[in-house]
Amino acid sequence: MPKKIVCFYPAYQKRTNHFLFNLASLLNNSEKFECWDYQEIQKSRPEDLFKADIYHINWFDQSVSFFSFVKRLYFLLVLHLKKKKIVWTVHNVVPHQKSPWYNKILRFLLVKYASKIHIMSNATANLPYLHGHKDKITFISHGDYFGSYPESKLNVRDKYGIDKNKTIILFVGAIQPYKNVDILISAYKTAFSSKDDSVLLVCGKVEPTSYRQKLVNCSQGISGVILDMNFVPDEDMSAYLNAADILVAPYSYRSSLNSGTLLLAFSYAKTVICPDIACVKDIQNESDCLYSYHYETSEDHVASLSEILKHINQTAAEKEELQRKSKSAMEYMKKYSWQSQKDEWFSLYEEA
Repeated sequence: MPKKIVCFYPAYQKRTNHFLFNLASLLNNSEKFECWDYQEIQKSRPEDLFKADIYHINWFDQSVSFFSFVKRLYFLLVLHLKKKKIVWTVHNVVPHQKSPWYNKILRFLLVKYASKIHIMSNATANLPYLHGHKDKITFISHGDYFGSYPESKLNVRDKYGIDKNKTIILFVGAIQPYKNVDILISAYKTAFSSKDDSVLLVCGKVEPTSYRQKLVNCSQGISGVILDMNFVPDEDMSAYLNAADILVAPYSYRSSLNSGTLLLAFSYAKTVICPDIACVKDIQNESDCLYSYHYETSEDHVASLSEILKHINQTAAEKEELQRKSKSAMEYMKKYSWQSQKDEWFSLYEEA
């Protein structure tokens, strides 16, 4: 039986997105599927662009200009006219950054044309724009990051001059407004004094650059905050994760449903502090492996997050709790690894 060809949009290269790279690797390592990369095919073999069997589309409703919108609209309409199977993964409620109105057209057509709508958190099925399409929806959890990053010889504590006895609270990855790093810094300031044995280490490239000055301003005068607003290369990511005692991801409810950061942390046996976004609620139903909280306003967010930060820095009992949650995080990730869910992934494409 010939292999089904699955074309990933926008790309599945490791350097651009580990989620799609790991999923494509799972499929390519089977005898059932062959994966194509939309961007690579478009550049090197444009005549083959519409020859795949299935098109797995991600982050499609996030065009930043009318020209890119027209290109995506054309691509989607041709797929429909050629009766191609479409699988759409819903990553966010809406795009994280403000989005032009015409992206709603792309989302409307995706919902209409998709053979399968893949969700990674149960609450996603209740989004208003998915009503009436429950028969298309398939739930499969986000997979692991085992082996996604190489081992690193970087000593993070030496690089930033962090004492070996201090707890490292880590934020790592692209620094964008929806991730509320300014809220995190304010919560840290509320929770800790300069005498506390902790450090808030924030590392990642700021997008947009206008957000940079806000973070510089709100972190001034706080001795425990280390702000490194440079891109963390893949070859050093494991060093940051291994050095951390806990990660924190204070997402906005407006757009966030899922978090790769949580599962990245779990893959390195680290627990996370995160608001109760959709994927967090699913995880909590199965495992006590993270710290979660709810907020209504920005002020409430600062207060709720600071209470958890205080909690993990208090006594030996809390340190034991932190270690227990980290161990449970690894167990959770093994249960929902790519390999453990391979049959579900294969069925998604076979039934499309």
